Amino acid sequence: MMPAAEKLVTDFEAAAEAARDAEALLRKSMAEEIARAERRRAFAFRRARLIRLLVAGATGAETEEAALAQQSRVICADLGFSVDNPAHVEILDRLEPVGKAVWQCVCTTDDQMDAATANDALHNFEAWFENARGQSFYVLFERPAPKTPLVDF
Repeated sequence: MMPAAEKLVTDFEAAAEAARDAEALLRKSMAEEIARAERRRAFAFRRARLIRLLVAGATGAETEEAALAQQSRVICADLGFSVDNPAHVEILDRLEPVGKAVWQCVCTTDDQMDAATANDALHNFEAWFENARGQSFYVLFERPAPKTPLVDF
């Protein structure tokens, strides 16, 4: 092959390899961004689930104390917590301001009530949990499916 033709082929091959490398880098970057978006989505739904649990615990309670006790029972049942476990008790205690704010929302008849207090309390709880435990509170909602024995018919 003539030197000019060889250079032409080499240049196009280099351009093709550069495009391949750029595509691989973009795919890696997009995969990481998708993983972050998946995590945000999962935690947003878990956050909504937590608030639903707290609302369910507060609904129908006559007093704030009764609401907080029922909210603790609901959280314990859902997350498999035990009041005999000091770590679980600490989490429940730290979650109490969120429960109080939710109780206030449950008690109000104002449809326009601002949920900022509950949101702020939840963010404070989440920050405490992450600082204390080194992970998001919402990983506690991840439960691996139990292994079931294979049955051969």
